[in-house]
Amino acid sequence: MNQTNYRLPKRKDGQKTFDNIIETARKLFSKNGYQATSINEIIEKSRIATGTFYLYFDDKFALYSYLLSKYRRSIRKAISEGIKHADTRYEKERLGIKAFLKFAWDDPLAYRIIWESMFADKELFKEYYQTFSHDYVRQLSHAVRNGEVKDDIDLETLSYILMGISNFVGLQVLFRDTLTDADLENITDNVMKVLKSGMFR
Repeated sequence: MNQTNYRLPKRKDGQKTFDNIIETARKLFSKNGYQATSINEIIEKSRIATGTFYLYFDDKFALYSYLLSKYRRSIRKAISEGIKHADTRYEKERLGIKAFLKFAWDDPLAYRIIWESMFADKELFKEYYQTFSHDYVRQLSHAVRNGEVKDDIDLETLSYILMGISNFVGLQVLFRDTLTDADLENITDNVMKVLKSGMFR
């Protein structure tokens, strides 16, 4: 992803303005979609001067690209934190799925922002999921060498299967009115029952 189309703030007051623009855009993109949200609307709702917007972003796409990359980092951080005490691939999958579901519940706008990339720019959408896939394949390859995961499964396909499961079970979570820790554990355990029969030795 090209980072030259946006510029990070260097001062605390600039950071506050930058964060305000990001949060305003996040809400507008998730409510109206990428195409229907204009720069002028973002500027108006952020209560900033036009020049202030262009101080940080070249255009609307630059802002959206930054927001998407921020979500990718946040999701990776949430999963990394969730699996940090896990020793086996099985446990990493279980805790990783649970962490993602918790992230989706805590930030329901994430889905709309991420899937909007399909309409904002096909290459951006493609790059988002391919990056996750490449990292997943690297981790799964290690698990295959350790004898934890079956060696007759194409790992790229498996990575997309696992991402697909997380994505759509995430929708199951979002469609609920309430979510307790017990609910989260139960949903995660049911996912793992399926995975245990399919990918683990």
